[in-house]
Amino acid sequence: MTGDPVDDFVDQGRGAGRAAVRQAAKASGRRRRRRTGVRRWARPVALTTGLVVLAGCSGAYLYIRHLDSNIKHAPLGAGNAPPPAGGADASGRVAMNILIIGTDSRKGLDGGYGDRDNVGEGNNDVNIVLHVYPDRHTAVALDLPRDTLIDLPQCKDPVTGKVYQARSHRPLNEAMGRGGPGCVQDTVQAVTKLRIDHFAVVNFQGVKDLTDAVGGVPVNLCTAVKDKDSHLDLPAGPHTLNGEEGLAFVRTRHAVQDGSAVGRFSMQRAFLSALVRKLTAQGTLLDPTKAFPVIEAATKSITVDDPISGTTGLVGLATELKNIKPAEIAFVQPPTEYTQDEPTKELQSKDRFVQPGADDLFALILADKSLTGGADQGTPAPTAPATPPAPAVPAAPATPPAPAVDPASVVVTVLNGTKQPKLATTTAETLQGLKYLASPGSGAPTNVAVSTVKYGQADRKSAAEAVARALGLPDSAVTAAAAGSGRALVVTLGADFHPATTGSPAVPAPASVPTAVPTNVAVHTGDDSKCIETSTGGVLKP
Repeated sequence: MTGDPVDDFVDQGRGAGRAAVRQAAKASGRRRRRRTGVRRWARPVALTTGLVVLAGCSGAYLYIRHLDSNIKHAPLGAGNAPPPAGGADASGRVAMNILIIGTDSRKGLDGGYGDRDNVGEGNNDVNIVLHVYPDRHTAVALDLPRDTLIDLPQCKDPVTGKVYQARSHRPLNEAMGRGGPGCVQDTVQAVTKLRIDHFAVVNFQGVKDLTDAVGGVPVNLCTAVKDKDSHLDLPAGPHTLNGEEGLAFVRTRHAVQDGSAVGRFSMQRAFLSALVRKLTAQGTLLDPTKAFPVIEAATKSITVDDPISGTTGLVGLATELKNIKPAEIAFVQPPTEYTQDEPTKELQSKDRFVQPGADDLFALILADKSLTGGADQGTPAPTAPATPPAPAVPAAPATPPAPAVDPASVVVTVLNGTKQPKLATTTAETLQGLKYLASPGSGAPTNVAVSTVKYGQADRKSAAEAVARALGLPDSAVTAAAAGSGRALVVTLGADFHPATTGSPAVPAPASVPTAVPTNVAVHTGDDSKCIETSTGGVLKP
């Protein structure tokens, strides 16, 4: 021990990383036999926070390579143009949307959990959009029930090239089978008008592994739950769920609320909230001996989009999310109603959005309005009432404001670290249109995951921040270059760069953005630890 907590953590991390590699090697054969069976959504929380810790452990290089081999990936989108990015706040930052998908595939589970023939990609049974506000301190988890009838867009499968024609009035959970997670992304974008920046697909085994890795997830039931389908059997009161119970908990549907996928969200919300609270309150991710099992559990059962595949991209995403606390996450679900009046029998057990409530909720989120009564993003705080002036006292010298950046004085070299042709040239042209002295450069590194804007002199930092905002890059992209690098800025474009956001107009505001959360929408926050009301009240979905 050195006495320096950071150095001590790194030293512990080296040992923990080596131990985790040995443990992973022993378990690799077992994982190959049971891999896949994608299902749930809890992984990204542990993954994106835990990798921030891992990034600081320089001795964990081999372990990081091992984690890279765990992570599967797929392309963003399925052939449809995404909606424009949301409007920027006063600092030029825009919101980020992450789609969390859980499928019902039983692939690799040896016929376990019923429906043994469902061994393909399965259906997207869980669809949660994590909308991260521009300040990166607050978020909304928007649940879209699987059985909701919506219009499915045309999708092209990126693997087979097969084109699936658009279909109207179909359940949301059919999207996965029409082109994989990219089609789910395109479908959710069409429904909500929220631009999806990243997605994560998680499986059955992942929920079990993560629950066990954190030492169990605490929940509290107001009433007993006994579900013969999920095999969950718990009396009323507090419980600490093990892996098998955790999976049953998030799968339980028939014995809670109204017995539908809509009602099941209360269980999923409670589980995820409790998991986040445990990870953040007990220092799980600050103790290497606890952090590495969580990270291992996360990466081996996740599929992400190509731009964030690998630990480098995920660490960049984790940096964006690390300041979000449980109390700042609002969990919501659009209002729905059941469809017993549908003329087609197979659709009579589904649901549909209740309007205008559903679209009003989507519009509030798109406009970065607070759902919990806080200040809206990008809206100046209200001016405090005037008070009588205090007696004059000598004032401390005021800190001078940051100087305004004149684009015409900023020299920028743009490097293309991706496989996308001419990206440096087109990006430089975009910056030229904004009056920057930009030009494409040569000698770019290859396979860059996270974009950067580097400055060589301290007085160029504000210029680098302005360029990052102009390109739609987060503040974390701005970094200092080696001493003696000169006054020119160097932009290196990575796989996380979305050209469509650069210089694109903000989303047009609706004729009137709602001023309040619809009365038929319930809002819960991640710090809500009250007992979970599971009673069906005798009202079950037909």
